[in-house]
Amino acid sequence: MAGEAEVSVESAAAQSGVSRRFSAVWRKALTVTAVGLVVFLAFYRLSDYPTTWYDEGSHLHVPKTLVRFGVYADYSSEGFRIYGPTVGVGPTVMLPIAAMFRLFGIGLVQARLVMAVYLLAAVYVFYRLALLLGGRQLAWVATALLIATRGTGLLEYGRQVLGEVPGLFFLLAGVWLWFQAWERSGWRRLGLVGLLLGLSMVTKQQYLLILAPTLLAAWLLNLIYYRSAPQRVFLVPGIVAAACYAFWQVYLIFFLGSGTAAENLAHFREFTAGAALVFSPDLMKRGVSELLSLKVYLSVVAPVLLYGASLAIPRQREGHQWGILFVLVAWNLVWYVVASVSWLRYAFPALAVASLFVARFFHDLTDGFHWSAAGLWQALRRGDPLLPRLALQGTLLVWLAAMIVLPLGKTAWQIVSPPFNAPAAMAAYLNANVPREALIETWEPELGFLTNHTYHFPPQILLNTAVQYIWQGGTPPAQDYDFVRTERPTYVLVGEFARWVNMYPPDVLAEAHYTFVTNIEAYELYVAGR
Repeated sequence: MAGEAEVSVESAAAQSGVSRRFSAVWRKALTVTAVGLVVFLAFYRLSDYPTTWYDEGSHLHVPKTLVRFGVYADYSSEGFRIYGPTVGVGPTVMLPIAAMFRLFGIGLVQARLVMAVYLLAAVYVFYRLALLLGGRQLAWVATALLIATRGTGLLEYGRQVLGEVPGLFFLLAGVWLWFQAWERSGWRRLGLVGLLLGLSMVTKQQYLLILAPTLLAAWLLNLIYYRSAPQRVFLVPGIVAAACYAFWQVYLIFFLGSGTAAENLAHFREFTAGAALVFSPDLMKRGVSELLSLKVYLSVVAPVLLYGASLAIPRQREGHQWGILFVLVAWNLVWYVVASVSWLRYAFPALAVASLFVARFFHDLTDGFHWSAAGLWQALRRGDPLLPRLALQGTLLVWLAAMIVLPLGKTAWQIVSPPFNAPAAMAAYLNANVPREALIETWEPELGFLTNHTYHFPPQILLNTAVQYIWQGGTPPAQDYDFVRTERPTYVLVGEFARWVNMYPPDVLAEAHYTFVTNIEAYELYVAGR
């Protein structure tokens, strides 16, 4: 009998070893598949999805000008424009793209390769932060939510030359390093944390509005409530981040502009005004409606945030760290609803970090994402009192799976089968049919990047007028712009953005004797008559 028992124990141990090896192989295969899918979604058909547009085209002017003329600026037919896209997105994006242009030539794919690397880096750092906060299962689910959610738009923004995803990378990297060594953070590590957070604010001005209040709140809450870490843990990152941001602003005002410091400061204030502080009841209603829509975590944001507030209550390290993240999310969403133009892109940092709270919400309600169909069936047959709880867990996990699979499938399909690339087609037409020296008036800066024709673009200050026209019912920018009538450029190219803000009304073109030449989807080309 003893011998049989020993054999039984050895057999059970062998089966357990096989099971562990099988689980390890399965996890490795799943990891390789997931990483491969993310890499594929980051790089496949970069030039076709999304099609390039106003914001991206404007940003691309800066590295193109830097490589062609050695000037860090935007450009138009009258010369260089120092402020505009140079303020909207920082050198952390512009300089690596310029380096790519220098090495491999100027092109959209070269620029977007840099952005795809930033995208993968942001996903990796987010996973590491989630792993630190809640373990492997939470990290997997939170990362999947970050990548998949349409309201966040990580894949869409991350494949374009925009500041959101690079800014998120620096923010997440700083927070990850910050949270790793809470009580025993050395000065060097804390300085690096501050540098990363500062680079986030330099990369995208929007992160200043979010990080400055968050860092201040983290320090004050530690003084008043948590007392979970020494004061240097908050003061050093805050001071270094502020110094990093201030250094870039000083460079913009004192060294980048062509006028005096006072003149540059006045221009800088003009270009940075606009959509940051807009207080409109109608826009507030729209902002709330957007946050509660199905594209934002299947309308689960409100209960998740209520639950997330409870995670910040424990007066210990974990509660303090979740509290910092909660303040970041809540402050961004409050500003988005109350003071922005309610474009969901302005809530991007909050919705990205909110993936952590959504994952934690479902994790805690399902006992760590655990559910057994067999257990539910047995409970149903026996009339077990645990049946309602098991059914609830199953429903929540199905909801969570739908939250990931459905939007990810839609985005993947758009990447694999993108729409017609109208900007590229219009650029090809201009290259084949329009002389490069002919002056083209347009407010479609993507064409200014895609071709080397001579373009004149409306002044950047009119963008503020356009914002007020679209979001607050102001006057159209065309009322303050007479270039078509007075200068009579050879061609006028009207695209989606100009049509949206009514920049070149048909009656103005007719009055100035412009005749229609051709159109490619939203783009319409007109030539001056005699």
